[in-house]
Amino acid sequence: MTPAEAAKVLGVSTNTLVRWYQAGLIDGVRHPSGHHRYVRSSVERIRPVRISSTVTVIHPNGGAA
Repeated sequence: MTPAEAAKVLGVSTNTLVRWYQAGLIDGVRHPSGHHRYVRSSVERIRPVRISSTVTVIHPNGGAA
């Protein structure tokens, strides 16, 4: 999948994808022309791991944090 497609699915920038690729967090290939393509299964695998920046924590007593 293209960087734009993967970025849209994951809700991140294409620069973030490149950093994740370089860190080994997402599988893909870099063509001799310099273009990246990412493995769809790798994108799908990492998608559920991301957590929203707005998280509501519920205390055991029933109140929100």
